[in-house]
Amino acid sequence: MRRISTRLAASFLLVALLPTIPLSLVVRDLLERRFGPAIADPLEAALTAGVDESRAHLQALRGTLQAAAPALAGRGGVVLLDDFAQPRSAAETEAYLAERPDLAARANAVTPSASGAVDLPERIGDTLLAVVAGADGPATAVLLPLPEGMVDRARTLTDGLGLLRAVRGEQGRVVLSFVGPFLLVYGVLIAVALGAGMLWSRSMVTPLETLVGATRRVAGGDLEFRVEARGPGEVGELVRSFDAMIGRLAEQRRDLARLERAAAWRGMARTLAHEVKNPLTPILLAVQTVRDGYRGDDPAFRALVDECAEIVGEEVEQLRRLVRDFGEFARLPRPDLREGDLADVVRDLGQLYGARVAVAGTESAARGWFDAGAVRRALINLVDNGLAACRDADRSERVTLRLRPVGAGAAVEVQDGGVGIPADRLERIFEPDFTTRGDGMGLGLAVVQGIAAGHGGTIRVASVPGEGSVFTLELPLTRPGGDAAGADPNEEGAA
Repeated sequence: MRRISTRLAASFLLVALLPTIPLSLVVRDLLERRFGPAIADPLEAALTAGVDESRAHLQALRGTLQAAAPALAGRGGVVLLDDFAQPRSAAETEAYLAERPDLAARANAVTPSASGAVDLPERIGDTLLAVVAGADGPATAVLLPLPEGMVDRARTLTDGLGLLRAVRGEQGRVVLSFVGPFLLVYGVLIAVALGAGMLWSRSMVTPLETLVGATRRVAGGDLEFRVEARGPGEVGELVRSFDAMIGRLAEQRRDLARLERAAAWRGMARTLAHEVKNPLTPILLAVQTVRDGYRGDDPAFRALVDECAEIVGEEVEQLRRLVRDFGEFARLPRPDLREGDLADVVRDLGQLYGARVAVAGTESAARGWFDAGAVRRALINLVDNGLAACRDADRSERVTLRLRPVGAGAAVEVQDGGVGIPADRLERIFEPDFTTRGDGMGLGLAVVQGIAAGHGGTIRVASVPGEGSVFTLELPLTRPGGDAAGADPNEEGAA
């Protein structure tokens, strides 16, 4: 069974790991799309080209400013050029500088490096500034505005390129930041799934292990063992079916043993009845002949002969009754089913026994097919046993016969207030060799059970020691279809 648990655990682990294959491919494709050369290289090339173009444009504008600045030497002050490198009006220049205080402060504080030279233009915000000194006049600050948004675009391109290069440089760490939490979370999920799977497999395997042990015990002959463990779903159903099967096997084995014992007893009873019955009549005749043939006048001897003949006669009659009991038990013919009213049989028994037997439930008819003689014999056996149980308990002899319907049939309950039957003897009371009475042969209840079985019915007993017993004879009262033995011989066509 451990191999089953191992296989189940391996199966759970395999099922838990299977989704990682497509998921890992998806994550890999996602990272490849985000950081792989197929996307990152063209993006870096585009950003680099944009930065280079911005720089080239800026350099071209500087060249334009350097070319236009010498013509303004000696003019002094601040000169703002337009897009065609032509000076703008003083008002436009003042307005332009008013919006850019930093540029104004720098332009008003220019100092030329040398007379007539043009300093290399510098960028201040969105404006290029070049300083040119005249031969004799003051220095002039020449301003050339950059195209609108050029600085912001250049800054955006530069920042994007720097970020891209930083991300590509940290690609391993970024990938790990994605994969690490994924592996941690998925590992926890796998552990939880595996633990839950092991618990579930254990709840399923434990009943199977118990079931295997139970099969070994049953194979060894122990049909009373039952599997206490219960599993989920089909496993639990299997265990319940196994218990039910073993219960049926145990019942069948008990029935088979009872039938075997009954068959053996019937064989013995048949032989005993045959062997004992034959010599009884000659023995009785011989004793009577001796008694009748005595012609002496000795009164004492005559009394002895008469006493011996009487004793032999009584014992022969006792043996005859015993032979009849054995004969009835040995024969137990198939019942002669005829249509009748079971309530009539119960009422007749009430009249037969008088005040000792109380009858109940006979107000309604219980019509059906049964062997009235056999049923009467069975009920007489049960009533006699009940009266004897009352005598054994030193109580008044009182037995109740109660008739009640059961489905399509009927049941007759024979209740007494006698000594009761101990629980350890209840299973044996229908055996032919078992009796609780000193003067019985243990055949009465075996005959009752045979009569019940012959009718397709049952005989049950419930008893409380010290309080009494209730025997229930249940009969189907149905006529077996096509059963010649159950046919009414008075009907037309009967054999």
